[in-house]
Amino acid sequence: MEDKKIPYLCGGTLFFLLVQTKKPRSNARERESGVKDHLSDPEMMEGLLQAITGNNAHANGGSLKKDTSRFRECLINGSTSIPLNDPTVISSYDYNIRNSYITVLLQMMQFAENFLDSAKTAWLVRVLLDIIEQDSGIEEEVPFYIQQNCKPILKSDLHRVTHIEFQPFLMGVVHYILKHRSDNISGQPTLDVLGVKESGNERRLRDNLSFGSHRKVNVDWCVSAEHDTLNGEPTIDEKQNDEPEYAEAEIVDECSSKTETKTTNQSVFINSGSGVQIGVNYGTINLSPRQNTNEN
Repeated sequence: MEDKKIPYLCGGTLFFLLVQTKKPRSNARERESGVKDHLSDPEMMEGLLQAITGNNAHANGGSLKKDTSRFRECLINGSTSIPLNDPTVISSYDYNIRNSYITVLLQMMQFAENFLDSAKTAWLVRVLLDIIEQDSGIEEEVPFYIQQNCKPILKSDLHRVTHIEFQPFLMGVVHYILKHRSDNISGQPTLDVLGVKESGNERRLRDNLSFGSHRKVNVDWCVSAEHDTLNGEPTIDEKQNDEPEYAEAEIVDECSSKTETKTTNQSVFINSGSGVQIGVNYGTINLSPRQNTNEN
C-alpha cells in the first residue's frame, strides 16, 4: 500500500458509504421494548451478499460480524463469510448481470428496499460518481454497466450523466468492484478521507466531505410491477430500444391474465412478449408510487 491512491473505489469504501445511506435505526425506547430493526451492519452485509449471489447461505453470527467490521475498514480482501474476492462469485455475478439482468436487478431492488433510505440515495450516487471520476486507477475507457438493461457507459462519459436509476446504478458499481477491485485493503487511505475513526467507536462520515457536493444529477428509485410480470430476461447483447416506452394501453400479465392500470411518472418493467423493457410511463398504473429523490 506504498502507492496510496486517493480516492480508491473498492468494496470497503462502497460498504462504508452504504452504511451512511441506511434507513433510520430504532431508538433506545424501541430497543428496550424488544423492537429489532434488522439494520445492523452484518445483516446489511448478508443482504448485499444475497443480492450478489442470489442465496443467503453465508456464515452468520460472530464470524460474519467480525468479518463485516474488518471488510468495512478495508483490513481484509474477503473471507469465507464475505466471498467477494472469490473467483466463482465474481464470475457468476458477471455472467448473471449479462444474461439474467432482471433477476439480478430484482435482488438488488430487494436489498435497497430492506436497508436503504431512498431519500439519501441521490447523495450516495453523487459521491460515488465523483469517486469513480477521480480514481486515477480506473481507465477512461472502462465501461460501467450502470444504466437500465445493462447498457454500458464509459468512465470518460460519466460527467455527462444527469439522470440515474438507483438500483441499476448500484448493480453496475458492484459489478465493477467485483471484476476489478478484489484488492480491498488498498481502500484504507480513502476511508480516512471519507470518515473519522476514533478509538472504540465506529468510523463516522466527515462533516466536510467534498465528494459529490457540486454534482447535479437526478436520481430515481426504481419500483417494479409484480414479480410474475417479469418473464423476459434481456441479455447485454440483445438489441435494446434507446427510447423510453410511453404507453397508454393496459399492461396484461401473460401468466395470470391480470390486467393492471398505469400510474403517473413511473419507472416500470413492461413485458411486451418480446422481452422486458424498462421505460417511463406517463399514464397511470396500479402500483406503489415511485419515490423520486431528485436533487438539484
